[in-house]
Amino acid sequence: MKHLISLTLVLLTFTFAHASLVIVNGLSHEHTVQNGLKSQGSIIIKNTSETPRRAKIYKTDVVHKCDGQTTFIEGSDRERCNSEWTLLSDNEIIIPSQQSYTLTYELNPGEDVQGVGSYWGVIMVEEINDLDTTSPQRGVTVTSLIRYAIQIISNFDSEPVKDLEIAGVDIDTTKENNLIAVSVNNNGNFMLKPIMILELYNDLGEQVYRTEIPYQKVYPGFCKLFELSINEVPQGTYNGIIVADCGDENIYGMNIEIDVPTPKTKI
Repeated sequence: MKHLISLTLVLLTFTFAHASLVIVNGLSHEHTVQNGLKSQGSIIIKNTSETPRRAKIYKTDVVHKCDGQTTFIEGSDRERCNSEWTLLSDNEIIIPSQQSYTLTYELNPGEDVQGVGSYWGVIMVEEINDLDTTSPQRGVTVTSLIRYAIQIISNFDSEPVKDLEIAGVDIDTTKENNLIAVSVNNNGNFMLKPIMILELYNDLGEQVYRTEIPYQKVYPGFCKLFELSINEVPQGTYNGIIVADCGDENIYGMNIEIDVPTPKTKI
């Protein structure tokens, strides 16, 4: 006797939301501040959709790790976090269709804040999608959460210490391209924005390769990972130099000798 097994297939319906709100004036804002003095900034948010859109606005912290991960933390008590003395003009907004809204924020470091170096935090702008109950349908509906993290950097003019350290250099062959992974530590008290440059030379002293990564922020007391592709470099042993150019004559470098593996071929 044959047993017939009946399988019931459940159709899942997935709906992904697209960003209706966009940040017009950048995701990083830098200010020069002084103790006891207020300074202001603004974030321009535009609604590109055909209907009004809501958003909630709140403050978080951001931490960059040497493994390349970026973590956002709410309620951070980090020493150089400026969230406690950042005041927002609104916590929730509604923007009409095709209109822009200017969110203002105020930085007011008190006399109890050690007025040296860089402080930073994040203002989050999170689009709120209202629950749609007008057209219920069978299955599962998935909506995506759209958030913008705007980094707010506050720099004090007095006694900046700029000290960048190239902490480690490794060849990473685990990804799609062969990479040189360079980790750097910011040992000073001031945010640095190095451009990372790699130059490789053959036995005759001829430059065979050069690449660079545009500047990335490295915060005081934290580490940042830079990944430079070497997939176009032929297999072999090379002498080279890695340079972290922070501008204003703040240049850090080190000599290296590396064995480049066989370049990966794309299928």
